Amino acid sequence: MAFAHTSLDEATLGPAAAKLVGPAAPAPMRGMVAQGLAPLPPRDLLTALYQLWVTNDPEHGETAGRTVAKLPPPVLDGALADPNLPPGVLDLLARKLLDAPQWLEKIVRHPNVDDETLAAVARVASEEVCEIIAENQVRWLAAPKIVEALYHNPKCRMSTVHRVLELAVREGVELRLPNLDEIRQALAEEDGAPDPERDDVFRAAAEQAAAREGAKAEALATAGATDDVDLDAAPETEQDDLEALLASDGDLDLPLEALGDEGAAAEDAQDGEGDADRQARGVARRIDAATFSKLRPMEKIRLALLGDAFERSLAIRDSNRAVAMSAIKSPRVKENEVVNYAANRTLPHDVIRYIASRRDWVKLYAVKLNLVMNPKTPMAVAMSLLGHLQPQDVRKVAKSRNIPSALQAAAKRRLSQRR
Repeated sequence: MAFAHTSLDEATLGPAAAKLVGPAAPAPMRGMVAQGLAPLPPRDLLTALYQLWVTNDPEHGETAGRTVAKLPPPVLDGALADPNLPPGVLDLLARKLLDAPQWLEKIVRHPNVDDETLAAVARVASEEVCEIIAENQVRWLAAPKIVEALYHNPKCRMSTVHRVLELAVREGVELRLPNLDEIRQALAEEDGAPDPERDDVFRAAAEQAAAREGAKAEALATAGATDDVDLDAAPETEQDDLEALLASDGDLDLPLEALGDEGAAAEDAQDGEGDADRQARGVARRIDAATFSKLRPMEKIRLALLGDAFERSLAIRDSNRAVAMSAIKSPRVKENEVVNYAANRTLPHDVIRYIASRRDWVKLYAVKLNLVMNPKTPMAVAMSLLGHLQPQDVRKVAKSRNIPSALQAAAKRRLSQRR
């Protein structure tokens, strides 16, 4: 949920600003304010610009928003020095100055900044700004959405996320993370404190995930006061066609560890493009199977949630149950992935059981069929789904040698009853 922007009352706006942007203000004067040319003190100029932007002034609203993004340092310094600067104005400043860390750092430290603003910034900001937000333990312990945003931001340091999660879990903070159970399990099994020296390892592994997030910061910066910006939606540029991935990778059905170092290297080579080629084209480096296998559980779990279809395909084959479950619980998982995962007999029982528990996935006919044909599907579920299969597919079940004999017998009985 984004910050709920509303227009300022006259007392908050200030008499000087209200006179220049109020309903009775002449259009030329409003135009001067929108361009940042009005003779107002820094605080009043910011509130006046905000008022034009938040009311979506037909002539000057967009101009006011653009002006905020390019205000000179003395104006920004003067406005931010006011401890009572309205939260809405701070949110607008944060949106427009996402690529200016020197100002963003001051905004997130401001005493009047709203939790929603901090969460939005934490979701898309640089690792330095995320570090500042994470330092304010009192604030995020009372606002779990900030912790969730830091976790979902691939630019936030892994050691920072680890440290924040440890304290949040220990303090019983209610987090809405789809893989929270897996995070708790990994935290319980990990030895020692978070290791900042491994930040570079996760940063390299999550390079492509971070590159995909750029559009979200742009969407937040250009959104209007009433626009709904979904910062958790999968980027449109994400390459999530798992069928194409399967076609190019014959070993995808094998557990990741079964490939070994040579197999993983061969799998990586099939990607066909070296790091130097990608760097020359300005394309983020994709993690390879060998690198992924060397990540620690907490790192794998996070990348499983933030990554694309290829990265999920690595995570879901991991021998660590928590890693595999984080991959299938990712909100980015697409239906074509589920269809293929439902047919994969090498995946952990828990993954297949989770797929079978999702009604939105099981309603897909291909998922029904693949679950019935997968010997790891719970018998009760497979028996129930058998009744929804078409006759030609029931015949496939009856002839299959890879499923429990009881299910095969049930398919044969169903065929005989239809004759």
